Amino acid sequence: MTNSINKTKGIVLCAIPYNDRTQFVHFYTELFGKLTCRITIGRIHRGGGQRTLYAPLSVLDLVLEGHNNQEILKIKEAQLLRSPYLLSMSDPAKTAQCLYMAELLDKTIGEVGETNPKLWDFISQSIELLELTQNGSANFHLVFTTRLCHLIGFHVDNQAYRQGMQFDISEGVFTALPIYHPYYLTAESAHWLHRLLETNFSNLSDLQLTREQRNTLLEMMLTFLRIHMPETGNLRSVDVLKELFI
Repeated sequence: MTNSINKTKGIVLCAIPYNDRTQFVHFYTELFGKLTCRITIGRIHRGGGQRTLYAPLSVLDLVLEGHNNQEILKIKEAQLLRSPYLLSMSDPAKTAQCLYMAELLDKTIGEVGETNPKLWDFISQSIELLELTQNGSANFHLVFTTRLCHLIGFHVDNQAYRQGMQFDISEGVFTALPIYHPYYLTAESAHWLHRLLETNFSNLSDLQLTREQRNTLLEMMLTFLRIHMPETGNLRSVDVLKELFI
């Protein structure tokens, strides 16, 4: 059977070593959704070495080879378009954000083969903005997470917030009623969540948070995702991320 050749843009989510000569790379692609591709170590690609090509959140032009029903495809050609991870090598905080965002996407994006143009546009635009953002960049991963939650179907009604309310994490709602389980934010933290949900990538610097507040909000959002998407699990990149922003 003749292999089909397909061209698409793809975003690197993670690279998994298999042996000395092979690794598997998870991509989110513009035309085919989430894909896994097999990479042969040492193979020459247009646009740079493998570390450059397959760094987290690298955006590539891909030529893929394989049958339509194959779970794992072969990369025939790969050319680098942008890589925030490599641009941020002198900035440990942004490097950690790249690792976190890529790992979060790998855990939360839907089934292989499902396409979502709105999600693709959001992710690709976020990558471009991450490269450019300076003021307020410590909040970038928080806003990215709130926007991603909304796009994958977990919307929080921020309009329902009133001063003094708590936030019920398991239900995903602001409430003035007593909460009888441990998954909630106090009124003070709920206020900062409300402020975060009002924030977008254009006004990141308006949100003034301490490291403790930032970490509380991050852990809340990840708990929210784990409750509704158990496959999210624990992200290895989070511990490093929590230590880097003052």
